Amino acid sequence: MTITLDTPVEQIKGIGPSYADILRRRDMATAGDLLLHFPETYLDLSKIEGSPLPGREGLYAFTVGRIRVSRNFKKRSSLLTAQGEIGGRPVTLVFFNQPYLLETLRQKDLACVYGRIEAREGKWQLVNPLLVPEDQAGGILPRYRPLASLKAGTLRKIIAGMLASWQDERETLPDMAMRRHRFPGQTAALRAIHQPQTLDREHIEKMKERFIYCEFLFFQLELQFIRDRFRERRRVHRYRFRDDLRQDIDRLLPFRLSEEQVAAFSEIVNDLGSPQTMQRLLQGEVGSGKTIVAFLALLLARANGHQGAFLAPTEILARQHYRNACSFFGSDGIALLTGGCEPRARKEIRARLAQGEISLVFGTHALIGESIVFKNLALVVIDEQHRFGVAQRAALFFKSRAADLLVTTATPIPRTMLLALYNDLSVSTLKKPLSGRLPVTTRIIAAADRAAFYRRLKAELERGRKGYVILPLIEKSEQYPDLRSLQEEAAEGKTRWPGISQAAISGKSTPEQKERALKLFSKGSVRLLLATTVVEVGIDVPDATFMVIENADRYGLAQLHQLRGRVGRGIEKSHCFLIESPRPTQSGKLRLRAVAANQDGFALAEMDLELRGGGVIAGLEQAGELDFRLADIKKDYRLLQEAQTDARRLLQNRELQNSHVKKFLAALAAKIKNLSFS
Repeated sequence: MTITLDTPVEQIKGIGPSYADILRRRDMATAGDLLLHFPETYLDLSKIEGSPLPGREGLYAFTVGRIRVSRNFKKRSSLLTAQGEIGGRPVTLVFFNQPYLLETLRQKDLACVYGRIEAREGKWQLVNPLLVPEDQAGGILPRYRPLASLKAGTLRKIIAGMLASWQDERETLPDMAMRRHRFPGQTAALRAIHQPQTLDREHIEKMKERFIYCEFLFFQLELQFIRDRFRERRRVHRYRFRDDLRQDIDRLLPFRLSEEQVAAFSEIVNDLGSPQTMQRLLQGEVGSGKTIVAFLALLLARANGHQGAFLAPTEILARQHYRNACSFFGSDGIALLTGGCEPRARKEIRARLAQGEISLVFGTHALIGESIVFKNLALVVIDEQHRFGVAQRAALFFKSRAADLLVTTATPIPRTMLLALYNDLSVSTLKKPLSGRLPVTTRIIAAADRAAFYRRLKAELERGRKGYVILPLIEKSEQYPDLRSLQEEAAEGKTRWPGISQAAISGKSTPEQKERALKLFSKGSVRLLLATTVVEVGIDVPDATFMVIENADRYGLAQLHQLRGRVGRGIEKSHCFLIESPRPTQSGKLRLRAVAANQDGFALAEMDLELRGGGVIAGLEQAGELDFRLADIKKDYRLLQEAQTDARRLLQNRELQNSHVKKFLAALAAKIKNLSFS
């Protein structure tokens, strides 16, 4: 069968209905999508290591000796050990939950294994090494990140089969970009990435740049195309900022606004009085009070008889903002609309929005659905802008004849990156935390001191303290044996902290499970919340006084700062503990030292860009968190800038556009037209 970019994954050899479902849930619907799942790393199987040493990773010739398998049926686990020799030195191979390798090893006197030798109590061992088939020895083996039950080896076979049947020489990039950046053709680049003949990492990275640039280019085409359409919209909704509204604000606020908050709100009021619709980004330091500024903008819309919509990236955040809004505005005329709403409640909210009975609605992506119609939508607030695509932003914007748009982020953005990512928006900035907030003490904990640290933490928990433990993984991964998982830590926590009430949440938890756990944690019925990065933004529990981040060196500076911002929100002194991985990288150590020494989120954002730190390893916690499949806006910032320039040239000069770009822009124009509910 001939394979092209557009071949549905269901038609690819080796992909049945269950695998196709796994891929489609990760936005991999075609062969072209799947081929962008690049190898995580490559194993050099071209030479056998002649001098085995602890800590050295490589290909080894293993003389097979005694083999044993032990099983724990209660825990559904197994342990396979193979005694033997490497270079005349006794070595043990250890395989967790791979009993099927027993027969393979029994048939061999000599096996090729790839892994890292570890010295444990004077004895050498390899844990979960790769058993290399004879037909793969001597070459370069790509290693892929597993996708749920779709294992790395299966992915390797499927992708190799696709490339063997590949018949598609189309180019997505226009000739102008190919010539300017000297990019190779798409097919040549894909083969160099998935099937390198030699382990030339610099060349492989250059091949990947072609696809990273492509991702940025079409992002910038979308951003700039929609920005131009936004700017064509003249003001329809009129606002008056009357004295009685000033009195309402003074009455509703339990505190005085900071100077920065006053300045930001004044900029919003000025925008709402201008001839053009508002397009503003409100970025704020952790705890700087950006949400109350957004609420004041919604209050202004409501006081002028308009409707407002507040879009949050997660149901947890949407519910929290809704509860806070009910306290601030009163619950009349306010609604919450999320994917978890019951059908009857959803139908009622839709009807009341269309009739104008609901003045303010808070929700998630459910607000973007075509069935949601507003009577008089005037102001759209989108929280955590970086988690929404440009088209999602446009979808809610065009549910009005000309809505004003306020987008917010609690992740400070470096000035230069603002120009590339958000050049369509005016910017207001809140740099100072609200008065009364105490700085959070931050300490780095070495992996070797982890057990002693947790014994001390147990004593604090027994004194009534409350806090978080953040894990990078939901489930244990064979690919990342050094990374801690929520599943194993939740199990260990029952024996580590007996008598301490605990709860665990992740991206896989249902909205009801998250809501219940957070409610119990907020009330104090749960004192230890184990979580992935789902609590990174927006969670406000004032009496939580400690934050523990496992494998902290694997996170970017901005993400560490955001996680730290979940504590220090009350009157008690708070602490953040950054636990290193057993083998932290030098850049990981630099990030931890930077966070420990610095409380300024804007300074850390600039450092993050400079260090090119990225975030926690893509896809480890859950799929779908990142805006880009391949690109990292920090690490690949140079390509982002080049794509921004090229996108402007393509939009200004239609003769430079190829058929793929023209088709993309035509579809975007049609989408915008269809999204207009005026």
